[in-house]
Amino acid sequence: MRPTLITLILLGFAQVYKPDTLGISFYSDAPLEKISAESRKGSYSVIHFGPDTVYVRVPIQSFVFPNKLMQAHFNEDYLESDRYPYAYFRGKLIAPIPLDTPGEYAVSAEGDLTIHGKTQRRPLSGVFQVLPDKRVILRGKFLVRPADHGIQIPQMLWQKIAEEVEVRFYGQYRPETQP
Repeated sequence: MRPTLITLILLGFAQVYKPDTLGISFYSDAPLEKISAESRKGSYSVIHFGPDTVYVRVPIQSFVFPNKLMQAHFNEDYLESDRYPYAYFRGKLIAPIPLDTPGEYAVSAEGDLTIHGKTQRRPLSGVFQVLPDKRVILRGKFLVRPADHGIQIPQMLWQKIAEEVEVRFYGQYRPETQP
């Protein structure tokens, strides 16, 4: 399929941003145990301003836990990272961000979150901070129910793993091209 002239013109106005820094962490606060992990390596993300789309891919094995045994159980027993190596979010920003005006802006996106091979349509929200040098910082948090993504928690561990896990994200993005 050949791009139309209108598509080429619209792409000329699109601004692609890629992260210099990207971090994703999660926290499970269950009655018997608090579990946390963070990923800072191997994640990929891109934001296209213009069509206002967001894409994030996180390797499951990139999450680091304070306890190596916990990390092994997470990868082998719960997330099955050999079978489902990535978590994804593909979405669209609800409202445009004024990239020419430094400041903080509430942002919402609607999209597909895929974890453990199961996709859920969901809204996400956060804050964009537009810096004077055109870089942007994106941060926010949301809740994930492991059951919604087919992640089985053995009955004997229900007091160690929360029904909802808090996920936090942080990224510092720079323009790939200048407008």
